[in-house]
Amino acid sequence: MSVPNYQFATRVSNLMPNPLREQAKHIQNADDYIKLTYGYPSEQAFPIEKLATLSDKIYREHAVDFMQYGESEGISRLREQIKERLSQYQNLDVENNDVLITSGSTQGMDLVFKIFVNEGDTVLTEEQTFVGAVNAIKSYGGNAQGLPFDMINGCIDTEVLAQTLAADTAHKIKLLYLIPTFQNPVGTSMSLEKRQEVYAICQQYQVMIYEDDPYGDLIYNNIETIPKIKALDTSGLVIYAGSFSKILAPGSRLGYLLAPKAVFDRLVLVKQVADSFANLYWQYLASQLIDDYDFNEHIDYLRQIYRVKAETMVRALRQYVSQYMTFVEPDGGYFISVKLNHDIDPILFYDALDRYHVGVIPGNIMSAAGQGYERYFRLNFTLPTEEEITVGIERLAQAAATARIKQQTAL
Repeated sequence: MSVPNYQFATRVSNLMPNPLREQAKHIQNADDYIKLTYGYPSEQAFPIEKLATLSDKIYREHAVDFMQYGESEGISRLREQIKERLSQYQNLDVENNDVLITSGSTQGMDLVFKIFVNEGDTVLTEEQTFVGAVNAIKSYGGNAQGLPFDMINGCIDTEVLAQTLAADTAHKIKLLYLIPTFQNPVGTSMSLEKRQEVYAICQQYQVMIYEDDPYGDLIYNNIETIPKIKALDTSGLVIYAGSFSKILAPGSRLGYLLAPKAVFDRLVLVKQVADSFANLYWQYLASQLIDDYDFNEHIDYLRQIYRVKAETMVRALRQYVSQYMTFVEPDGGYFISVKLNHDIDPILFYDALDRYHVGVIPGNIMSAAGQGYERYFRLNFTLPTEEEITVGIERLAQAAATARIKQQTAL
């Protein structure tokens, strides 16, 4: 059978399969792999008994509501609960902004890029960033341009940001996409002073900021809570994105955007085209959970179990791999970023890791340019058990030992 000459739209011609999902096919379903890879929550994290009880309750009280068509904005009760939490705990302005419930945080960035990015436009990002955002930018014909990033201090180079925006006389730069709190893949956070500086620069050049914050509740090192960039927003230039994936369940596909009302109105229009509304059953379930239980207590529980896992990984890295690689100790979130020493051959290292059945995320996958981070890789500590973490890091050391350039030369 001959294959037709499909005439695909220009906006998808340069898209490549998501490398994280492609690698998942190889590793995630393999029982004999230690998976230090994906941003999956621990199975311990799911409040299954509570959700089972609440599910019965909402079937009795709201079945017709969540089985029928719903509002594109999301159910009003959940939106108000999110506003209450953002106002109370993050000091965000919910009077001049509104909340849109999205089908996961990934849809949130897709909708935002859809309303702001024309073909040929640019979205600035951190050099290392979430690959899903890069693909979303490209899907609308945009360019993802990485800015130099200080991994230790968790911040883009603000001088380069200012220079880049000043040079943009054609006004092709439409957004700055940032993960300023427990950055993915690095795990560190931008200081308040740098957040103020970034906001002031974007305010000067009237460039929107997309503040992606899926990990912001997951603090482990008793650091002082840093205000969100959105908390500094007096000009309607910041769109704040949150998610229930990391604090409730990824399968809920519940995310949300807090956006200036004029932006919110446009987002509602494009969401109506995308999927009409997010899953109503999970909206009612999440809302009932917040109503009937102490959601802060649930988040504290997550912090406790993940703090132990993060400490286990940091301890194992110090014990087993310090002669082969360096790493950035995270403040919170899901990930640790690691860099191979210069005497380790990256290709040989990844080949050895595959033989030792350990999965990690190579640094080039998590970069805006898709290159330049051959010696970096990302580790996840939330999904694996403490035993798997320790064994996995031991195997990292074994793989690095076999990939040492001096050893290879000697052979």
